[in-house]
Amino acid sequence: MRNKSLAVLVILCVLLPVSVGARSLLNVSLGFGAAYSPDEGTDFSLGMENPDNWLFGGEISARFAFIQAQAMIFPIECTKDESGVLMIGMGSLSLPIVGSLIALELGAGVGVTYVPTNTADSRAYYALPHGAKADAEDITFSEAVWESPVYLQAGIGTEIGPIGVKLRYLMESKKTVGSVLASDAWWGAFALEKGTLSLALALKMF
Repeated sequence: MRNKSLAVLVILCVLLPVSVGARSLLNVSLGFGAAYSPDEGTDFSLGMENPDNWLFGGEISARFAFIQAQAMIFPIECTKDESGVLMIGMGSLSLPIVGSLIALELGAGVGVTYVPTNTADSRAYYALPHGAKADAEDITFSEAVWESPVYLQAGIGTEIGPIGVKLRYLMESKKTVGSVLASDAWWGAFALEKGTLSLALALKMF
């Protein structure tokens, strides 16, 4: 009897958001967008005229009921002579708050910055917190994830037919994935380093 009750609760958890929000159960989409990410110490509202504070990139997301996974990629300029890519992987909840029109998105993930070889005498590396660098030949990608900062997300999204629009606020934590998991102090992820405002347009694939 207890197992049957648990099964019913699981089914309701899956079907309730779909019935309330009138959204498709499965959504896989590709998107592109812009992100405003001012340097630390810059007033958030005063740096919008500086093109160096803007990032443009792409993303892929998959949602089943209210559970969502996202991968975002932003080409970035690390130094005057070096450019790299910021890769953000995020797991989140997409909860309908106004029928199928608006959904609240809350999530957490990790941001890894990779800088490939830019010149003949340079070496590919991972850019880590506090200005640290790790040669790409010395650590694996998994180790780079462990030493990279946690990212938090809060935003809203809407789906109108095959088109989706997502407005998010991405928050880079002062803590790394490894420091949060090793200490079992997950609340440390809320010590924030900087914020990024992101607007993305997505096209539903299936």
